[in-house]
Amino acid sequence: MALALDDNPEGAAACIGTEAVIDRYNRAVLIGGDGVWEALADETTGELRALVDTARFSVGLVDLPPSTEGTTGDVAAVIGSARASAAMEIGDFDRAVAELASAATAADEAGSPILAGSLRLTRAELMREQLDDPAAAAREADLAVQRLPLTAPRELRGELQVTRALARQQLAGTDRGALLAVVADLNEATKVFREDTYPEMFATINQHLALAYLVMPMSSEGDRIRVGVAVNSLRAALRVFTAETHPVAWASTQLNLANALQYLPSVHQEANLDEAVQLYEEVLQYRDPMKDPLGYARILANQGNALGHLGVFGDARERLDAARAIFVTHDDGEAVAGVDEVLESLTTAETLAEGGR
Repeated sequence: MALALDDNPEGAAACIGTEAVIDRYNRAVLIGGDGVWEALADETTGELRALVDTARFSVGLVDLPPSTEGTTGDVAAVIGSARASAAMEIGDFDRAVAELASAATAADEAGSPILAGSLRLTRAELMREQLDDPAAAAREADLAVQRLPLTAPRELRGELQVTRALARQQLAGTDRGALLAVVADLNEATKVFREDTYPEMFATINQHLALAYLVMPMSSEGDRIRVGVAVNSLRAALRVFTAETHPVAWASTQLNLANALQYLPSVHQEANLDEAVQLYEEVLQYRDPMKDPLGYARILANQGNALGHLGVFGDARERLDAARAIFVTHDDGEAVAGVDEVLESLTTAETLAEGGR
């Protein structure tokens, strides 16, 4: 066992005999071998045969995993997990979620809370990402966290907290209490998923932590500090997300950072606005106005707003007019009204600026 855990499967296999069928099965799990699974299929029955058939499915020797009929406990849980994988491969996520539910129950009955937690993690992720049911995903992740023993791997607990947080975030809107629960989960997860060891998870956590802070209602001066925390979190995420490696996540994070900088209370407001204008410009270079005209127009409008605050009125009006034309073309009356409001304030600011000269 120690050799296997130390990533030395050959050494672990050398310590296992070859006489008993179960020993040959364990050796096959560790190091495989030509024809080994076919041979084991011929000489096994019952639950061990079901495990052999599950392994054959996992390595691509058969197209489908076995039925869970006649199996119990951990064996049923492992087979159920394989059956969920088969369902996911063909896009049948409802069936995958159902298989994972049965598998998790079997793991619970076998007294295997860590296996059950892993199965519920996958189930919750499918509910949120594939079935668009964040409420069910949050409940599933919450149940898994509650049932995890204190000795469970920190990474498993952390992944469940992130999954629960993202599901709750979808439901929270601007509800302060719900968002604080999201922040609590994500902050706990940052203790596990560090930038040097889990960069993508680190970036995802920081991206969503920033979003939670940015949409949280601000009722006091202390709350405004959260905007600064959000800015720092977005900067941390952008150390990992780049236009080349994570184009979608990069663009989203970059835009959120630019938007936050516009409203960040600071004595360096002009520098923040300058940076926001540049961030918008970088995203515009990667956006195709033909594929996503409304998204492109929203960036132009935000950039125009930032330029207006900087007093660069000509460039601001140019971008706002371009955004407005796109919104008109696509019959987005609400967006047109928003741009008109900014243009009106721009006219007022220009008049005041001219009067001050």
